[in-house]
Amino acid sequence: MTLITWVLLASACLAGAASPGPSVALLSKTVMDGGRRAGVVFGLAHGLGIFFYAFLVAFGLSVTLSFIPFLIVFLNVAGLIFFLWLTYIMFSSSFAVSDSGQQKFQISNTLFGNFGSGFLIVFLNPKIALFFLAIFTQFLGDASSFQEKAIMVSTATIVDTSWYILLTFIIALPKFRKFLQSRARVFEFTLGCFFIVFCLLLGHKILAEISI
Repeated sequence: MTLITWVLLASACLAGAASPGPSVALLSKTVMDGGRRAGVVFGLAHGLGIFFYAFLVAFGLSVTLSFIPFLIVFLNVAGLIFFLWLTYIMFSSSFAVSDSGQQKFQISNTLFGNFGSGFLIVFLNPKIALFFLAIFTQFLGDASSFQEKAIMVSTATIVDTSWYILLTFIIALPKFRKFLQSRARVFEFTLGCFFIVFCLLLGHKILAEISI
């Protein structure tokens, strides 16, 4: 793999990681509740989830998903339940914020819980495998070596993890975090609305797949 090819791959992975979505919303909530350390743990777990799907695609294991359509539906349904739970947390937190600014509803108050949230939001989203399938096929050839595939998987994992850790440090800046906490009600309510829309879209997608 040439340097130019690697830069193109890394850029594609960065574009995917930087695109706004549920992961950024959940990271923001995590950092606001638990601080920088919670966000870093979330970012590491998110990168692990990316590694899982990138590895499946790079080494051709993703084809097994096409032979087990029930697994795809199961992951989508599990993902919908997870996002509905997040929606509940967002709205509950929005309406339960005390006058002192302390939030009564959090995604998790443990690092293990933060790790689980970061991993599940990727693992329960099988469309990420389709993203890597679209990206990696542009760089994978029939003669791609194990080393090249390992580089691709490592690049996707490191880029994603680095991006979310960078976002963590930005969101955890004292002034920025204080700004979010001072407007916690509006912020939580907005995230709740975002997750409702996402759940509706995901639910429509599941019904379409079941009816086929």
